[in-house]
Amino acid sequence: MRTTVMALMASGTLLAGCSGAGASAHEPPATQAPRVVSPSPPTPTGACLLLDSARIEQRLGVRMAIAGAANHQKTNTCVARPTEAALPELSLSVSPTKADVAVFKDAMLPDGAKAVSALGKVAYSQLKPAAKGRGPYAEVGWLAGNARLLVLKVTLPEGGDAAALLPDVVELAKDIDRAGV
Repeated sequence: MRTTVMALMASGTLLAGCSGAGASAHEPPATQAPRVVSPSPPTPTGACLLLDSARIEQRLGVRMAIAGAANHQKTNTCVARPTEAALPELSLSVSPTKADVAVFKDAMLPDGAKAVSALGKVAYSQLKPAAKGRGPYAEVGWLAGNARLLVLKVTLPEGGDAAALLPDVVELAKDIDRAGV
């Protein structure tokens, strides 16, 4: 195989040296500048289909790109981050559910969560304090009208103000809910 590649390279060089008017065997072959090709962004799948970079930037004031997607059993998760930093980080998880409003309120509401109006069938928000290596986070979870449980979480860098960001995270959740219907 290597001999074949070498032979093709040699014949290509010979042909390049002989092509064109006035070319002589002593002139080096014409070379083209290398073309830089940037990879195309990955095609969104699963929960990433519900995220829109422009909408995230509009609501949260930070430009993010899809950093990764995962599927575990029936839950799809998507993570978005700025290209130059690990935080802030946005994650969205989507799971099918047979839960109704009563089950959601009884079994799925985290301790200390507050009700959110005008989002899905029922929704909550919560703030969590900073931990080692990360700042606080704002989380919104809701039972969508199409039998799905969604959780949107935005983790901030250390020193971030999750309480100030929470209203914007709620509005982004409403945008996502409308997009997913």
